[in-house]
Parts: sequence; C-alpha cells; structure tokens
Amino acid sequence: MSAKKISVFTLISLITVGILLIGCDDDSSYDQRTVVYVSNINDGAPFISDVLDQGDSLWTEDYTAYNTNDDFIQEDWITVEFHNRPYSSIVDVGSSSLGDFLLTSYDVQFVRYDGGPTPVRPFSGQTSILVPCNQRVEAVILLVPYNDKQIPPLSAIAYVWDVEILAYAVITFHGHEVQSEREIDFTAQLTVNFGDPIITDEND
Repeated sequence: MSAKKISVFTLISLITVGILLIGCDDDSSYDQRTVVYVSNINDGAPFISDVLDQGDSLWTEDYTAYNTNDDFIQEDWITVEFHNRPYSSIVDVGSSSLGDFLLTSYDVQFVRYDGGPTPVRPFSGQTSILVPCNQRVEAVILLVPYNDKQIPPLSAIAYVWDVEILAYAVITFHGHEVQSEREIDFTAQLTVNFGDPIITDEND
C-alpha cells in the first residue's frame, strides 16, 4: 500500500476478527487418526484489501486530478498455518506411516455482511502442501484474484476514500492422508475489508 495511504479500517479491525472453523469428513472417530485444521490465518486479524494502489504520486503536478499513470492493482495472498495433531493421545501416530497429510486444493467463497453483491467471485486453487503428523506448517494461498479488482463492485470504490465493503471469506481446504488416501476437508473463515483509503496533505 502506498505511503500516501492510511488504513481507515483500524476500528473495524479491532471489532472484527477472523473466525476459525474446524471440520472433518464423515469417517467415524474410530477411523480418524489425525485432526488437521487451520491453527492461524492472517495472524488472527481481519485482512485489509486495497482495491487499487496509487503508486508514488497521488495527484498530477497541478493538483487538479488524480495521477493514474503509476497506479496498479495487486492480488492478495494470505499466510495460513495448518496443524496436524493426533486425534487421541492414546494412539501414537508419530510412529505410524498413516499420520502425514497432503493438502491438494482449496475453495474460496465470499459473503458480504450487508448482503450486497459478492465482491469476489468463487474460485478454487490447486496446491501441494505436506503437513507431517504432530507438526504445524505455514503456506501462502490466494485470497483475492487480480481480475476481481478490475470489475464491480470492487472497481467502483477505487479513488473513493470513504467507502468500504465488509465481507468474510469462507475457505474450504481439501486433502488426504498420504499413505491411506483417507480424504479430509476442513474450513476457515476470515473477515476481509475492501477499500481504497486515501490521505492528502500539503506535501502530496
């Protein structure tokens, strides 16, 4: 985000936080050796999505209009921590060949808090992330694709400093135990604040 821009979402960020939800497949507890879930996403804070970066120069030299020559769009990526732990402390999966988990894909769907048009179209991503048993692994996944910032409703709030779109992302992860191929799905949610906050001053 440009140095000339400030986040007007501070209060919102203090009020709303990402909510982590844990899920599993339909296997019984007897068959479940490990529990894989999201233990941290975006450090537990809402994600601030800048719909447009104004670059190094906000105004034209005569201060009569916005300088758009150096403006650009960045897609958003987030860091997610996955935890693979034993389902029961009685069973030592650490010494077993059935404890490792491979994350193979994820689905992302956005829901607006005000019920308005979805800011980002649903999409899926492919990945290959190994989470060994009894370990935590961090990975980076795509949250907001580049193209979605070029179309409404996100494109409509570029250069509008006092408008924001509040939504939450529902991210469903898919994978399986490496040796057994037992499938595991789990979900996490993250609050996302979309906007294009701008500040002007005498030195701008």
